[in-house]
Amino acid sequence: MSRLILSLTLCTLSLSASKPPAKPIPDRNLGLSRTSVFDVPAPPAYRDEASEPGEKALPKRINREYPPVIPHSVADSLPITRSTNLCLDCHAVPGPKKKGEATPVPASHYVDLRRAPEAKGTQVAGTRFVCISCHVPRTDAPALMGSSYRP
Repeated sequence: MSRLILSLTLCTLSLSASKPPAKPIPDRNLGLSRTSVFDVPAPPAYRDEASEPGEKALPKRINREYPPVIPHSVADSLPITRSTNLCLDCHAVPGPKKKGEATPVPASHYVDLRRAPEAKGTQVAGTRFVCISCHVPRTDAPALMGSSYRP
């Protein structure tokens, strides 16, 4: 029985080896894009919608689970580094928001979900320190794709 299997395997391998090789696919036909990978297109520049904090009203949040957008320019607040976060100069105020003041950092941002999820710290947790990881400034950029979501 094992000789039969060995013979059939050798026959199959010899037949497939005698088959002529397939024509190679030209490089220009590979991939989805028909442009060179070395072409670097220049993306269009977009502007922040507001220039100074407090100039525009906060936009309505579509869903309370989404992080709110930043209603002012962040150009003067960048870069955010491990030692510097200018957002916290205005937003790390304790207590509820008062009229004319910046929106305070929520209590959830003081909880370190990795090390002590049951305890509220005294400083913004490291995983929440870089605000623009979740929050983005409003711009005049068009939507990348439409949405039919309704709250």
